[in-house]
Amino acid sequence: MDARRLLRALFASGAVLAFASDSPGVTLEVGPGRPFARIEDANAQARPGDVILVYPRDKGEPYEKTGVLVRQGNLTFRAATSDDASWVRVSGEGFDHSGRGSVPRAVFQFDPGADGCVLEGFEIFGAHNASHNGAGVRINQASHVTVRRCNIHHNDMGIMSGGDGTSQTAVDQRIEACRIHHNGDFAHPGYNHNLYLGGTSVTLRFCEVHASLTGHNVKSRAHHTRVEYSYVHHSANREFDLVDARDTARPGSHAVLLGNVIVKDPACKGNRAVIHFGQDGGREHDGTAHLAFNTIVTPFVAPVIELSAPKASARLVGNLVTDGGFRQNNQQVAGARAGATTQSVAGAHNWFSGGFAGAAGTRLDPRTNVFRRIDALLFVAPRDHDYRLAPSAGAMLRADLPATALELPPTPGRPAADAESPLAWQYRHPAAGEKRPADKRPALGAHAP
Repeated sequence: MDARRLLRALFASGAVLAFASDSPGVTLEVGPGRPFARIEDANAQARPGDVILVYPRDKGEPYEKTGVLVRQGNLTFRAATSDDASWVRVSGEGFDHSGRGSVPRAVFQFDPGADGCVLEGFEIFGAHNASHNGAGVRINQASHVTVRRCNIHHNDMGIMSGGDGTSQTAVDQRIEACRIHHNGDFAHPGYNHNLYLGGTSVTLRFCEVHASLTGHNVKSRAHHTRVEYSYVHHSANREFDLVDARDTARPGSHAVLLGNVIVKDPACKGNRAVIHFGQDGGREHDGTAHLAFNTIVTPFVAPVIELSAPKASARLVGNLVTDGGFRQNNQQVAGARAGATTQSVAGAHNWFSGGFAGAAGTRLDPRTNVFRRIDALLFVAPRDHDYRLAPSAGAMLRADLPATALELPPTPGRPAADAESPLAWQYRHPAAGEKRPADKRPALGAHAP
């Protein structure tokens, strides 16, 4: 037995003094022929700093009836895959993710105390319960949790998170390079989503989120929600539903949507607004939705941005908004209700190509915002999810401001060392990112040509 495993054995027996908690973590291996047959068993033995390395089962069979409840911090759950295009499959089918007692409400659940955990490289599916909110992943009041390169689908909820209403929990959640799709429950339609987020702050980047079965693609009640360089499309309802909780009554309850491709399904039968920022539970939403350099495609009359709280506002800069060639008339840039007003919608250097008849009632700058349909080819190959600007469009659609002029609020709890210049990246399909070429006059929308 090597020294680290000996230390672990002594720790388990209670024979190690307190200073051993500062020892380097060990790797606990799960899979056929490995020390642990199930992820839950390795999790029960793990200590802060450990890596739980999960190997694929024979013939790609999933780990079955999985429910992992994590209460210790700084653990890494990593799939032992041979390349970046595959995942280790983990199924929750047959397990009741009830949330009662010590039973998790998700395939992987990170409870208070699980700060600093990482989940990477898994295909996660099959989480259900009688409340219709079994999730692939749940972040429950834990901070600095990262979910990376996962494929999360066909659960009641894809990812759920929440805090306790203070600024100390569910801080700096990160969801990176994930594919999150086809989550929902037809037995409880409209109340389960691909993402249902809350807490202090959450960042989504380089993700593809699409095809929610019944609800929204991204629903968030977080104090601060940031979605950047992602592809969000074809929801059953809104693409973004950014609403209220105790966390949003605090000043600075912002949302930042930066460099995303956002596409409405022309066959959408649910709510056809693209982005909703405000409330659905009667609480205040004291903040601004910042939309910067997104490509937004919607064929509908319903608003691109709808406000629904007295202190809610929106600021649009550098966005390209188009009807996708459907030649819809009377399209709305903004809508307002529940004490909000379209006077709270401002911005500059946007281009609206479609049936947008101006933005009456808003404070969009009439000098720099353009309302003109472009009949030429806009995108390289949208049917193949390629929303890069066609060369002719890229030469025309330019913002007369440098990317460095963008002023976006920082993410609470995110280390300053992780801060990057706006438009440093752009989305690369599927569920990845790439460096965006720098330009003194950046192209409008999510991609440089």
